[in-house]
Amino acid sequence: MTDTKVAYPSTPGAIAAAVLDAVEQYPEAFDMASWLYLPGADVLRPNETPTCGTTMCIAGWAAYLTGWTLSNGAHGAHVATKDGRTRWIEDVAQEALGLDMPDLFHKHARTALAELREIAGR
Repeated sequence: MTDTKVAYPSTPGAIAAAVLDAVEQYPEAFDMASWLYLPGADVLRPNETPTCGTTMCIAGWAAYLTGWTLSNGAHGAHVATKDGRTRWIEDVAQEALGLDMPDLFHKHARTALAELREIAGR
């Protein structure tokens, strides 16, 4: 039996590049106005293709693309779960992208993507 462990991007630059690629591939699933929107589903697992209508901001994409399961938590909270740990999506993404402050996640899409390109070195 072979190990089928997926290699997720692990450096801020690689994660930023993966988010940019995902946004380009799924532009309809990018929305800076919501951390995560899962119509008709409770969770989005790593390596599942986002279903029609699913949207994520940069933070949601960063958490998802680094192997976290995203879900609508209690009372509308949006959380990420991995290896038995549950964290806020914003916290996971802030750490993954090497940000001191999460203000990137609260900017207009065009500005946020420009800053993400800087992190990715593009």
